[in-house]
Amino acid sequence: MIMQLNTEPRTNGFTFPNDPEPAMHDWRRGAMNQILRCASEDGTPVHAMFEQLRENAPGVSVHAFYQDRSDVQRTLPRICTLRALFESPLEHTDDTADFIEPRPVYGWWELTLPETDETLELVALPYLGDSGYFVVFGKTGDTCSAFIAKLHKEMHAVHHRCRRFLGTWKDDPELDVEAGKVSWDDIVLAPEQLSDIRRTIDQFFTSKEAFRTIGFPWRRGILLIGPPGTGKTMVCKAAAAAHPEVPFLYVGDVRHNGSLQQIFKHARESAPCILAFEDMDGLVSDANRTYFLNELDGFRNNDGILIIASSNHPKRIDEALLKRPSRFDRVYHIGLPAKAERAEYCRRFLAKLPNLAAGFDVESLSENVAQFTEGFTPAFLKEAFLAAMLQLAHEGHTTLDQAYYNAVSEQVETLRKYLKKAKNPEDMADMMASSGDDSIGFRNRSAGFGRRFDEDDY
Repeated sequence: MIMQLNTEPRTNGFTFPNDPEPAMHDWRRGAMNQILRCASEDGTPVHAMFEQLRENAPGVSVHAFYQDRSDVQRTLPRICTLRALFESPLEHTDDTADFIEPRPVYGWWELTLPETDETLELVALPYLGDSGYFVVFGKTGDTCSAFIAKLHKEMHAVHHRCRRFLGTWKDDPELDVEAGKVSWDDIVLAPEQLSDIRRTIDQFFTSKEAFRTIGFPWRRGILLIGPPGTGKTMVCKAAAAAHPEVPFLYVGDVRHNGSLQQIFKHARESAPCILAFEDMDGLVSDANRTYFLNELDGFRNNDGILIIASSNHPKRIDEALLKRPSRFDRVYHIGLPAKAERAEYCRRFLAKLPNLAAGFDVESLSENVAQFTEGFTPAFLKEAFLAAMLQLAHEGHTTLDQAYYNAVSEQVETLRKYLKKAKNPEDMADMMASSGDDSIGFRNRSAGFGRRFDEDDY
C-alpha cells in the first residue's frame, strides 16, 4: 500500500537540474551518504532524507511511499522520462529463480512528466529487500500526489491478459502465447470427465445472474488431482484459451501471508478472471494455511473469481480445503489414461508431425504403443516420441519412416523399465530423470543426448 508523508513547503533558492540555473548535485551525494550512514546505524532513512531536504531544498513539497522496488523500476519508463543522477554500483537480485531482476540498492533520478513537462526528483532509499521506501519531491504537492497516483495505477494495470505471481505480479506475454496454442481438443482425458470439466469452466462465465438469483456468490473452485504429466496444466491453459476475454492469473510462488494478500487483492480487482494455483500442496503450508483459507472463503468479495488449483500429491491436500464446498466445489481426479485414451493421444501427436514418410502406418504404431504403455502418463508417451525423433536426428534422418516406428518402440521399452522402479503409482510424483544410464529419454549413452520430460505440459 502506498503511504504519503508531507512537509510544509518553504521558499529558498532551490532549483531542479533542468532549470536555467541548476543547483549543483554535490549536496545530493552528500545527502545520500548521510542516509546510508543512518541506515547502517539502524536509523530511519526516511527521516534522514527529510532532514537533508529541509536543509538543502526547503522550498519543495515532499512525499514518501513504500512499494515493491522492481515494480517501480519497471513502471517508471512507461509514465515519465527518466534520467539517473546517480545509482548504487551494487545491484540486488530477486531471489525468485524464474525472475532474476537486477535493481539498484539505492538511486536518485530526475523525472519529467509528459503531460505538463514538470520535473520531479525520485529517491530510492537504501534497502536490501523486495520493497522499500521512495521519496519524491517537487515544486507543488499536487504534482507529487498526481505522480504517485499515476504510478500506483500503472503498476496495477493489466497490460497483458496473462500475469504470473512469483513474489509480485508480472505481465507474462509468453504465457499468453502458450495458452493460445492449447485447446480442449488437445487434451486426452476420459470423454465424460473432459466434458464435465469444460462445462463447469465455460458455464461459470455465463451464469453470473443465475448465481445471484439463487443467492449464491458468483465464484467457483476447481481442484485437479493426479500424477504429473496427466494434463492438469493443459486444462488450465485450455481454460485460458477458451476465455480470452478474461485475465488469466497464474500463481507459482507464495512466500508469506503478504503474498496471499497481493494475490487475492489483484484477483478481485481483475474479476471476472481465472486464478490458477499450480502444485497447490507446495504453495499452501502450515505457516499460511489459515490465511489462505480466509482469503478463499471470501471474507472479502470474491465474486467473479474462478480458481483452478492442481496437486500432484493427493495425500498432502489439506482436508480443510475439501470439507467446505464453497472452497472447491468440484474435485477431479485426473488418473492415468486407459488404453483407448493412450491410442488417441498417439494419433493426435503423430498427426501433427510434418515429416512423416508417405504411407507411415499411424494407426499401427498408435495401437502398438497403447498396448504396451499401461501406467504411462501423456507426458511419458510424448517423451517416447520425442526421444525417438532426437535419436533419428542425431543419426542424420530427415524423414520419419520405419526407423522412427522402431525407435519409438525401443523408447517405450526403456520407459517401461524405468516405471517398474516405482511400485506405488503415487511415487511418480517424485520421479525425476537422473544423469545416468536410466535417464528418461536416454536410450543409448553413445547417442550423446539425454533429456527430461516436461512433467505436466504434454
